[in-house]
Amino acid sequence: MSDHSESNFEGWAIIEMMGHRKEIGYVTTEHYGAAALFRVDVPGFQERDFELTRPQYVDGVWAPIGSKVRRPSIPTRSVLVGPGSIYALNPCTEEMAREAIEEGLLRPLVLCMKANNHRQIPDGTIDDDVLDAEQSEIETVDEL
Repeated sequence: MSDHSESNFEGWAIIEMMGHRKEIGYVTTEHYGAAALFRVDVPGFQERDFELTRPQYVDGVWAPIGSKVRRPSIPTRSVLVGPGSIYALNPCTEEMAREAIEEGLLRPLVLCMKANNHRQIPDGTIDDDVLDAEQSEIETVDEL
């Protein structure tokens, strides 16, 4: 019987696979007879509010940087990945893995407050040249 201790991996990682798929989470090696698979335990996230760091469409509305949005919760999950489908296994810290998961999630966002992205001049007036019709007011969207 061979010793699998040298070929095992355990830790946080971003796994890139064929078909432009990624799995991100805590990775362990599992052996099923002669076959070895990577188990990726993807952490869940609670529903949370955050501020957009880049503009994007939310609920069909163009939301500028600084808009407040809500992401729904997602449950934890595990997936088994065969080594033949992997072209990169990138070890990382838990913090980096969680940030990568957050960035890559394609869950729908709920717009809570649209940012007012006009520039204020030091005397307290607003520079009308940079006002955009869509961004001239702060819009608050009722929770669904």
